[in-house]
Amino acid sequence: MPMLYNISRIASGQFIAQLILLVSLPFITRHYNPQEFGIFAVFSAIAWILVSFSTGKLEALIITMETKTKAAALTLGLLTIILIFSFVIFLISEILSAALLLDLSLSSTHLSVLIGVTVFFIGGAQTLRCYATYLGHFSCHGIAAVLNSVGVISVALGYATFIGGNSLFVGLILGQILGHLLSFIIFLCYTDIIRMTNINIFKFSFFILISQLKKIPVLLLTQLFSTLSARMSTLIIFVVGGISSVGSLAIAERIISAPTSIFSQSVGQVVRHRYSQIYKIDNKNIIFPRRVIYLFSPLIVIGYGLIITLAHWFVPLVLGDQWKGAIVFVKVIAVMEMFNFIFYTVEDVAIIRDNYVYRMWSQFTQLSLLVIIYLLFEMEIISFDVEVVLVLICFMRIVFVVYDLSKTWRKIS
Repeated sequence: MPMLYNISRIASGQFIAQLILLVSLPFITRHYNPQEFGIFAVFSAIAWILVSFSTGKLEALIITMETKTKAAALTLGLLTIILIFSFVIFLISEILSAALLLDLSLSSTHLSVLIGVTVFFIGGAQTLRCYATYLGHFSCHGIAAVLNSVGVISVALGYATFIGGNSLFVGLILGQILGHLLSFIIFLCYTDIIRMTNINIFKFSFFILISQLKKIPVLLLTQLFSTLSARMSTLIIFVVGGISSVGSLAIAERIISAPTSIFSQSVGQVVRHRYSQIYKIDNKNIIFPRRVIYLFSPLIVIGYGLIITLAHWFVPLVLGDQWKGAIVFVKVIAVMEMFNFIFYTVEDVAIIRDNYVYRMWSQFTQLSLLVIIYLLFEMEIISFDVEVVLVLICFMRIVFVVYDLSKTWRKIS
């Protein structure tokens, strides 16, 4: 019961947040077209890759710290690194601008500021969220989610209504920044990280970071391969179907993938906290993650089945006729996210078990296959409709997710 209660505390806020986003979609998609969503998707892809580099994915290890002092020290150390890394991103604006390979109609200075600030607040909110989970403060997750949604929607609609212009996608970027800024502030206020901050703990954080360095390569490479795999899908769809298809993919991910990630990882936050306690007592336990999978599987099949069934009616009604091309994207993505939801709920079980090297090689294999597919299409060696390519990509991801779940189920080293 305590676990279900904690899940409800997070899920209630997440439900409100996603409801806000859902209600706002008809307005947003009538201001922003598939091309603008496509450009925003590319910008976000680059930002998330940089976030992975800024933390080395060490925030996942906060839950494994033996004491609150160590957890706070690791959190403060990571926040400091993220701040420095974001400032470095700002300083190399010209290089970063060239790396985007897009004419974003922005000066290199404006572009570097947007990316630097985005990286800091995404990475910072992500790190503080993990610390809040360590403390068992679950109510702030829902509040942060609601304010994140309010920030995203208010800025995106406000920018399109009152400013507009050729660089309309900037409104989506600024909305993303404000959303993560509000999340960052909520986690900062609801945890004791400010009270824990002093010179001694900053010194201690250095030693904690050093002690965890050996785990960075596997964690970072796993996260990097995973992030690149997700972004390779965007590049493949771009090569096959153009920027409008990328926009359709982006809106499908906004409707399906984003809520999946948010809700499932909300459950995962509670599972992470609960399993870390169980593991300290019984490190052979395999019953708990199995119970989580059993509990949510039937609900997920029913929920995503409804999404797939109603997509043909829902997309044009809510998003408008210009988004009819996204119907197939929504259906295919929904099938994939059905499996992802279960995976995200128990994803951190492997981290707590200190048994996740297999995940690095799994993600590397997936990325390698996607790179091969990309090159085949880029060099025009093969040619398929964009819908067929999307099905191929999603099927590949499902195979790897099922493989990972089988390892979690059996605790194979």
